Amino acid sequence: MVHPAPHRPERTCVGCRQVAPRDQLVRLVREPAPDGATPRVRVDPRRSAPGRGAWLHPDASCLDLALRRGGLPRSFRGAVDTGLLARDLEDPDPTLQWKR
Repeated sequence: MVHPAPHRPERTCVGCRQVAPRDQLVRLVREPAPDGATPRVRVDPRRSAPGRGAWLHPDASCLDLALRRGGLPRSFRGAVDTGLLARDLEDPDPTLQWKR
């Protein structure tokens, strides 16, 4: 008897808009900002932070596409601060290797 392959959740990259298995993408979340400032986008290394998330390939070209095309504000349904996002993505992460 042939067993079917186990289900692997898939998500869409906000940069290139390609569907990929969730374990190949980085999850981003919107972090509330104090005093009504624009919310900041940060990396969710455990992929379990509460709230709305967006998914991105660990690749600089996908980040560039997401920033140019407005994929992050669209995903988070409003303006977000992405100023520190590129730096956060370059921090070493044991689960994914960031490609420049």
